Amino acid sequence: MPDGATGAVPAMLLIAGSGPTDRNGDSALMNGSIGTLRSLADVLARNGIASLRYDKIGVGQTGMGSLQAADVGFDEFVREAADATNYLATQPGIDKAALGIVGHSEGGLIALAVANGKGGQIPTLTSLSLLESATARILDTMSRQIDAQIDQSVNTGKLSRDDAATLRISLAAAVAQLRTSGTVPDDASVQPFGLTSATAKLLASEDLLDPVALAATLHTPLRVFTSCSDKDINISCDDVAKLDEALKQTTLQQVHLTTADHTLKDVGDQPSTGTEYAQPLPFSQQFTDAWTAWLHTLR
Repeated sequence: MPDGATGAVPAMLLIAGSGPTDRNGDSALMNGSIGTLRSLADVLARNGIASLRYDKIGVGQTGMGSLQAADVGFDEFVREAADATNYLATQPGIDKAALGIVGHSEGGLIALAVANGKGGQIPTLTSLSLLESATARILDTMSRQIDAQIDQSVNTGKLSRDDAATLRISLAAAVAQLRTSGTVPDDASVQPFGLTSATAKLLASEDLLDPVALAATLHTPLRVFTSCSDKDINISCDDVAKLDEALKQTTLQQVHLTTADHTLKDVGDQPSTGTEYAQPLPFSQQFTDAWTAWLHTLR
């Protein structure tokens, strides 16, 4: 809750990106603090907006319960976000008529799914913030990223062209099988890329959701903020432009950042490699200024 709040205040749910990313935006895979969601919550509080962060299934203080990793589908993440939205709306001091969702990275896809009712009924949303958001089906995104890794391995001499061609065939077969049967082949060559029996249900169910298609079916009126950055190595501004085009029926505000990495930290004139995510870099002032200005328009 923002300090000194009197009466009901607007509120936003914050949804983290992929992997073991907790309510603060920190990853169990990295030493140090990323802190993206914590920073976003601070910006909201300074602007009189309450927020709720949560640890998704299997992350932070939220356990797996009776579930095994192989049992978890993406619909579980969508449902828990919808549940969190409903919980936030019922809290004392929250203006249920001024409710929004903020999704970072894969959290943007979850936000779009929740806004489209995929996780169950929620109160009418007035805003969405899709920050460095997922813009394509997950298996398309993974295929593109893996293809780039293979190219790099060939260029550095770690992989022969023949082996690269064989690996690409195996990866294409794994993606096709996931999309047709929801399973992955027992092929050791694709497992290092996350295509395993333990992730099959999650990937197959997430791949059913197309962010652009979900964006095109959002209700109006809805105020939407999107961000992209030249330094983001995960999501390109060209890809976000496709999402923006699908959002044309909403009241859309876009910001094209120049020095922010995928976590919204400012890398200045240095390239982003991903290794800097947990370094104590400042968050992008360009982003903060643009988002703050947009938040003021919601009043």
